[in-house]
Amino acid sequence: MTPEPLLSGYSSDTVGPLERWMRRMWGLPTGQGLWAEHPSVVRPGLFFGKTFGRRAPGFVKRGVMHETATWEEADRETGSGLDGGTVSKRIGGYREFEKRRGYDLRLHRFDMRQQMRVQFAEGRDDALRSVSLGEDLWHILTVDMSLSRLLMLEIYTEFFFILIGAVLLTLVAAAEGANLDSTLFGEKLLLSFTTVRISTDSVYGWEEKTPSSKPEIIVLALLGWFHWLLLSVAGAIIVTRALKPLQQVAFAPDAIMNDSEISVRLITLRPSVILYDVHVYMKLIAAFKDPETGNYVGALRPIEIAHTKGHYGLFKHFPMTVKHDVTAPDSPLRETTIDHIMLLEVTVTATDNNGNPVFAAANYMPPNSHIVNSSSFQGAYGEKKLYPRLLRGRWRDQMRPFKEANTGAPFKATDMPMYLYNMDNFHVIELEQKADSDDSPV
Repeated sequence: MTPEPLLSGYSSDTVGPLERWMRRMWGLPTGQGLWAEHPSVVRPGLFFGKTFGRRAPGFVKRGVMHETATWEEADRETGSGLDGGTVSKRIGGYREFEKRRGYDLRLHRFDMRQQMRVQFAEGRDDALRSVSLGEDLWHILTVDMSLSRLLMLEIYTEFFFILIGAVLLTLVAAAEGANLDSTLFGEKLLLSFTTVRISTDSVYGWEEKTPSSKPEIIVLALLGWFHWLLLSVAGAIIVTRALKPLQQVAFAPDAIMNDSEISVRLITLRPSVILYDVHVYMKLIAAFKDPETGNYVGALRPIEIAHTKGHYGLFKHFPMTVKHDVTAPDSPLRETTIDHIMLLEVTVTATDNNGNPVFAAANYMPPNSHIVNSSSFQGAYGEKKLYPRLLRGRWRDQMRPFKEANTGAPFKATDMPMYLYNMDNFHVIELEQKADSDDSPV
């Protein structure tokens, strides 16, 4: 194996000052840099009470944090700058050696949306593939439609009610003998605001006026009832969307494969969330060698997680690596090669410490697979995002016990934490090049 440069790059600063201020107000993480002091060191803060330890630009070498003046200087020390790709003796697959600009924890959401577009139905009538129009509309409102579009729909519907109410009230007044002009429509438009719970006193000010006629009262009552029905449906939609489980697990943007393992990294997003009864499943879509004919046949095969068989009792807030042992006697990888792999599927199911269900999934594709090299796939991703890749290599270390910065002297902490994990390395892979004479499964 000939090691290649690190496929890495620090996360670019995408958090603006307003979001950072809001995060600080709500007690969400806003720190930047590596820990130059132990996090248990507490000092008075400028506006919001406390600051925990000192953080600074730097790099970690042999478990010791070395402080630098800028991130650019740290990049020069580690050779992991943001710009440019890695240099390789081989051509590689589609965007195989392209560096990521940090860990994009929303990448797999984007990828799942792309996967939903892989196949489209056709036939005499797509509308026949439905059990109920009402259920389809409810699914759009509670699942498919974005929150911004849902709010705009509510606003447009409110104005539609006001306008329809004004038109109906104007027609009723005209039928009773009033002059049909813009003044009449303006008066009825103001009266129509009462159907959306704005009182007439708020519109006109208090004054004596001719009571509404019976037809006008009926129209106002019907419009008010329909508006109440609209608010009831909107409230049900809001409650349904609020009960939707939040994303609690994020996968690393790439996965690795080498002579000994297939490995995927994941992490919980919030320190206060603990996952119980965690199940991790891996499946491989690949062309497997038929032992009888010697031909490769496409199939979907489950691959077993090493040591735990994919079942974990507890998962806390630190990076976790799940692996499949490629050298195991029952490994499907013994019947194929990395060149024949099309897709690695990973699924996580669990229950969090609040009793809510947790689901997460990710797909990884080798850069040389025929799916990745199709024009449809490359057109869908384009320059938007770098797709989730299954790369040949090894993870870079994340965990370290705290030592004195720059010197590496032992440090006896009087409080938690015991270990630190470097999220800048969450996605970093040290690439390996397969030797020409290597007959290993990968």
